[in-house]
Amino acid sequence: MVRSKVYILAGLIVAGFLLVVLRLAYFQIINRDEFLAYIEKQYKAREKVILPRGTIYDRNGRILSISVPTIDIFAVTRYIKDRHTLARELSRIINVPYPVLIRKLSSGKNYVVLATGIDKSLKERLLNLRRQLEEWNLGVIESSRRYYPLNQIGGTTIGFVSKVTGKGMEGLELKYDKKLGGGTGDIYLMKDALGNPFTIEKNISSEETFDIKLTIDSNIQYIAETILAEFVRERRPKEALILIVDPNDGRIIANATYPNYNPNRYWKYRSHRNITFHSAYEPGSLAKPFILAEAVDEGRIDLNKEYYCGEGKIIVDGIRIRDHKRFKYLTPEDIIVFSSNVGAIEIALKLDPEKMYRKLHTLGFGSSTKTFPGEASGILRDDKRPVEIAYAAIGQNWTATAIQIAMAYSAIANGGYLLKPRFVEEFINRETGEIIKPEKEVIGRVLSEKSVRVLQEAMKMVVERGTARKGKSEYFTIAGKTGTAQKYDPAIKALSTEKYYTWFAGYFPAKKPKFTVVIFANEPQKIKKWERIGGGSVSAPVLKKLANRIMFYYKEKPDKNRNGGQNGNQNPQRN
Repeated sequence: MVRSKVYILAGLIVAGFLLVVLRLAYFQIINRDEFLAYIEKQYKAREKVILPRGTIYDRNGRILSISVPTIDIFAVTRYIKDRHTLARELSRIINVPYPVLIRKLSSGKNYVVLATGIDKSLKERLLNLRRQLEEWNLGVIESSRRYYPLNQIGGTTIGFVSKVTGKGMEGLELKYDKKLGGGTGDIYLMKDALGNPFTIEKNISSEETFDIKLTIDSNIQYIAETILAEFVRERRPKEALILIVDPNDGRIIANATYPNYNPNRYWKYRSHRNITFHSAYEPGSLAKPFILAEAVDEGRIDLNKEYYCGEGKIIVDGIRIRDHKRFKYLTPEDIIVFSSNVGAIEIALKLDPEKMYRKLHTLGFGSSTKTFPGEASGILRDDKRPVEIAYAAIGQNWTATAIQIAMAYSAIANGGYLLKPRFVEEFINRETGEIIKPEKEVIGRVLSEKSVRVLQEAMKMVVERGTARKGKSEYFTIAGKTGTAQKYDPAIKALSTEKYYTWFAGYFPAKKPKFTVVIFANEPQKIKKWERIGGGSVSAPVLKKLANRIMFYYKEKPDKNRNGGQNGNQNPQRN
């Protein structure tokens, strides 16, 4: 009897033990994740913090974008003793309005974030306030925010970082987002049984990040933006830009655009477009030098012969195309110098259409350079009908981006080579200090030596005595081409006689080019009623001021003598 009771009791103990084991197995194996989540919810509060990113510098080491250490402030509201006093004293320190703070502290939520992105230098004052008020449920978490010391200078190019996700959203911040790192990390506030946070755990990934030194020179960027701002005030265009590139290696030195924005306050702007890369426009007469280059390469033109230019008009496929002046006979060089539409069309109609379009494609038109996020490709259709060939020759039925134009004109400047544009001088590994330098990338030879010589001489004369003479510098010899394209007006379903795109593209100094420049405006306004809007009257005048300031900044000696001729040149230039 006694023995049987012992057996029964032992069996019950064993059964109970097995039940405990099975229950533990249920918690730890079968429903482990569910119960861990429940426990974590009870004893942890997760908060996102912005992680620091790599720093962006200009080519001289000046900071353009940096992650600044900050703090976020939180409170466990049900344990705050005096909400009004805390809100009032806190407002004085962090400059957040009292009504905002008291509303959060009175929200009824157990845990609230009172402020984010507060200057870390205020941390000690906040901790002192907590001690003075004995509000131990007021806490701080270290975080960071992106700061742009030069404000709007280079804004559309540098881009910005989301203040919510910590990731690049536009511009180079987006382009090199993975290299720069950042994003968000998890902070776990450990709570006791009453919900009172007593310690902090970090769950932050440590991915490899880089600082980036750009090819941008912030001083040249400032010069370009100052000149562009003056231009915008005077001409009131819808859009405008000044792009400066090194024609010898593809480095982008400056990119000033209008509209622009301040990345420190990016959320206040409707648009974050960078028109240098995001928008394509009809290039107008900027196309003419490349038509002449193809004619030289095909041997379809005599450079010493004068060609009839229609005295102001030409009819192609029954469509009349007008010139801006009544030219009679011009040499191929003077067709470029004085920008004759009829002359350029006459040259184009002599060409093999397939070869002509191939030349434009080879120069990079119709294809994105893939230098910038969201970059446009432009439109270049190989339409071989004579009237379309005619319009293509004067840049009226196809579009190009400013960066495509800059690289095509750089090919004229550097002897015929198309280069890939680039923004990065070097990547610096933040952990190891290793430096990675992207190399110059030559896409290929796109212009022959003969055509380069012809274009270089013609484009120098464009500035010295042609359509860009208003941009002629008394100190430095500049080469380039003006461009004007009529905009299509949907209201009249035809090309407008009032709305234009105006261009200048070229390089300086003409003999040993160091800078390629593109100047563009969308619908610039007249200064005087009788004025004729065009690349020569609108964009070219910006050129002189820009070239002089840049060359003097780099302490370059003038290549012209006091009489306006080139130093070291025994042959006087034509007037």
